[in-house]
Amino acid sequence: MGYPSIDEIAVQVKDWVFINDLPEEFKGFTKKIKIERQGQVLFICSYVNEALKARLDIIYTSETFDYILCRTMGLNEYRDIRFIYKQRDIFEREVRLNIEGVLAEMASPEHRKLVYIVEEKGIPTWEYGNNLPEKIGSFELYIRPCEVIRHINGSFIFLDYSDFERKDQLVIMYNVLRDEIFAELKVAGVFRTLRVFDCNTLKELEGKLEKHLTETLDFVTNTDHEI
Repeated sequence: MGYPSIDEIAVQVKDWVFINDLPEEFKGFTKKIKIERQGQVLFICSYVNEALKARLDIIYTSETFDYILCRTMGLNEYRDIRFIYKQRDIFEREVRLNIEGVLAEMASPEHRKLVYIVEEKGIPTWEYGNNLPEKIGSFELYIRPCEVIRHINGSFIFLDYSDFERKDQLVIMYNVLRDEIFAELKVAGVFRTLRVFDCNTLKELEGKLEKHLTETLDFVTNTDHEI
């Protein structure tokens, strides 16, 4: 037996009692119900916090026939693997039980559950990183170490300089599986290779930031943005 088409799903979720029963507001997030298809993804409901540049989307994808919670913090977006289900009733149950916790975690660092190794590494209390400039050129410091957020594949983002208008970004992450610090760069939303911040300790990273941070952001600003 095959799965319903994405258009059939769009009709089915219009009267989804679960969505209507979710809180209208929570921790600065406002619920917006708008069923809209974008290619193979059906957006069903969103919680939006404009001040934080954050949103949580309830989506369905015909790529894998799953209902998914998708998190966005600034220019960082990922599908939360804890909430990916083909069975709508199980997805509903798990989201109903956990959505307030997810929104609280997104809204405030004090609610973020970090694995022990991130704490042991000293990332949240890293003085140098927590005192980096708020602005460098057109980039703003969106995430600092005391605001570290979970990302994908065992990685945690603890530094994020973003130019939101141009969709340019430098993020620095720690991967708990590899015990490795590394960076990713985006120019106009497109990933670029970057290795100059690769290291294993925060002390090493301090030296690399002193040497390469400003020049990296200047490079992004001045590089060709035509895709």
